Amino acid sequence: MNSAKNPLQLLLLFVLMFFLFTGCEKTSSGSAESNKNGSRDQTKSFQKKEAIKGKTAALRKPGKKRDNKKRTNVRVQEVNLESLSIKSTYVGNLLPNQRVIMRSEIDGVIENIYFDEGDEIVNNKKLIDISTKELSLKLKIAFADSKLAETNLKRDEKLAKDNLIPNAQLDQTRTFAERALLNRELAKISLNKSIINSPLSGTVKTRFVKVGEFVRKGDRLVEILNVDRILVKVNIPEQEILQFNIGQKVDIELYILEKKLFEGKVKKIGLEADASNRTFPVEIEVNNRERELRPGMLARVTFTKRVDQDQVVIPRHTILERDSGRIVYVVDKGKAFQREVSTGISQREKVQILVGLGRGEQLVVEGHTKLTDGEEINIVQ
Repeated sequence: MNSAKNPLQLLLLFVLMFFLFTGCEKTSSGSAESNKNGSRDQTKSFQKKEAIKGKTAALRKPGKKRDNKKRTNVRVQEVNLESLSIKSTYVGNLLPNQRVIMRSEIDGVIENIYFDEGDEIVNNKKLIDISTKELSLKLKIAFADSKLAETNLKRDEKLAKDNLIPNAQLDQTRTFAERALLNRELAKISLNKSIINSPLSGTVKTRFVKVGEFVRKGDRLVEILNVDRILVKVNIPEQEILQFNIGQKVDIELYILEKKLFEGKVKKIGLEADASNRTFPVEIEVNNRERELRPGMLARVTFTKRVDQDQVVIPRHTILERDSGRIVYVVDKGKAFQREVSTGISQREKVQILVGLGRGEQLVVEGHTKLTDGEEINIVQ
């Protein structure tokens, strides 16, 4: 049995060795093929890169550098000399040139009224009678008493001269005569107070009484307005009040008549500021013969404070604020340069330049907010 098993074992061992030898040979062959393919791929990739580099080098021009920096587009304006007028506008309230509210100076009854509301009246026109008939009679009585007292005084003076009456009687007669004279003057004054005359020419705004009504001393009788000339009242801040003068011309425009201008003159400047808003009242007088202006209307009041001729004036938006001060940009030889400026008065969108700019220089008016000092720029129209 041992001799039978040995040939079988040898056969199995031989088969096993054959398979092992065949597998090792295939593995070695596969690795070699793989290495060969990898080398070919690397060679092709290297050749492609070299070809791209060659084309790029061929496109470049030797001896020239590329300029990749983009220039800022700006617009410029030549600096010129202009006239600069400084104007300030305020809201004003229209008032009558004169307003009078007449009041009774005595107690009495309204006997007659010689006007209606809205009437145009002249100075010293008779308006109202207050118990005038009664006071006229009292004046006549006072005249009679005074005349009698004067007669008695003359008689007693003659008698006293002849020593026919004592001096005490003469003194008493003289006193009565003086009192009668004073009563006559008082009656005359009372009669004058009973007759109400207009103290000015104007228009009757309001009548406060009727015929037959009893009035007390101090009661209102009539209100009269003089509107031949109108006052426009405005309040000026204390920072600006010193720029206004009596007689200064003023332009006035009504809100309801925006296309028509009226000319006025400063009539009065307040001496004391309003403590609540620190403003001074200013009154402007305006001719109102055509009666287009009426008390209570609102108006725009424009003051021309100063006019300067031949000034360097630039747009307000071209001025930039920096820590060092105010600057603008000017153009010279294709570059933009910072320029510090000193400003003066301004009017709306224009500003006066006192120092820093001259006539004929090229000022950057658009694109200046993006610039740096000395930067090259591209000027566009």
